[in-house]
Amino acid sequence: MDPWGLSPVSPKTVLFSQDDISPNFSDKRSMNELIYRLKNDPSYINQVEPIRKVRLTDLPTNIQERLISQGANKHSVFTLDNRRLYAAKEAGIKSMPSVWATKSDLKSINLNNRFTTQTGGKGIKGRC
Repeated sequence: MDPWGLSPVSPKTVLFSQDDISPNFSDKRSMNELIYRLKNDPSYINQVEPIRKVRLTDLPTNIQERLISQGANKHSVFTLDNRRLYAAKEAGIKSMPSVWATKSDLKSINLNNRFTTQTGGKGIKGRC
């Protein structure tokens, strides 16, 4: 186990927390640029900030119930970093760095606003 808490995860096993994503990161970089770079150099994923994951069971009860009603199961794992997960999935990355979200991460996020998925996290749409 990595002393920093990093663990590799298959992007296929992590679900999205939102129903749509912006095509750009907060620093104005394009998500398509990241997808292109990952397709051409899959090892670049190790230079990308790890995604933060959260277990369904670590979420508030109202969010758990909503996600379960959409088809998620009690063992589901969701990301708080939807664009990076989307880019990795689109690029065909088999394994990517991840960390478990901390209690302070979860407290600092309005989880009701973050968990907007309507598909139990199975899919996500890009905004234009």
